[in-house]
Amino acid sequence: MRGETAVQIVEAARLRPQETVVEVGPGDGALTRPLAERASRVLAIEIDPVRALALAEELEPAGRVRVVCGDVLSRSFGEWLSENEFPAPAVLVSNLPYNAATPILVAAIEEPNVIRRIVATVQREVARRLSAKPGDEEYGYLSVWVAARATARVLFDLPPAAFRPRPKVVSSVVEISPREDAPESAVRDRALTLASHAFRMRRKTLANALALFGERRIWEEALARRGWGPRTRGEELSLDDYLALAKNSPSAP
Repeated sequence: MRGETAVQIVEAARLRPQETVVEVGPGDGALTRPLAERASRVLAIEIDPVRALALAEELEPAGRVRVVCGDVLSRSFGEWLSENEFPAPAVLVSNLPYNAATPILVAAIEEPNVIRRIVATVQREVARRLSAKPGDEEYGYLSVWVAARATARVLFDLPPAAFRPRPKVVSSVVEISPREDAPESAVRDRALTLASHAFRMRRKTLANALALFGERRIWEEALARRGWGPRTRGEELSLDDYLALAKNSPSAP
């Protein structure tokens, strides 16, 4: 990552001097260094032992950065912070590895009391799926899942030239914050079960896709109460629609 790109990302994170930052995949430390200038402490989790050792030798003596070696998904973010005596909540600021970005973000979003905000660089297509709304080409189950727990927005795109070596794809910086008005968990989980089945069966109408949970007539009536017709498909519905189906349909899972 180029130095000016790293600074742009750190500025977008709007860090306060007292905040704790978690960085996943620091690599050679291009982002770690400006993070350490803005935050109180930085916990950098690097899976490559050679890179982790080199970065620790360079940055740990100053006392604001701790570099640990391991797979971030091997334990919760809360455990990573606790084991290294870092206070929570923290802000996750990372240039995430493309092949693991989604599971890392999902894990962070599932710990809203530990990770209070995320500013992450991911592949542009992933960023669009995280923040998509009904009607968007990228809208899918991940979009609904994220919306049930957080608000996500794309801050800006980064061309391949912003990185060394250059990737073959455009990247995006996305900001994700836990929802203060998140739905009650039981209703949310029922809604997401419905959405999961709907998106797995895109070729079917929603009433047919949800037939596993009750007669088609029940779902058609529930959809009609939301203003939807019998030919409605799952990708047309918003999170609020799925929540309404979960609350008002007696056959909901």
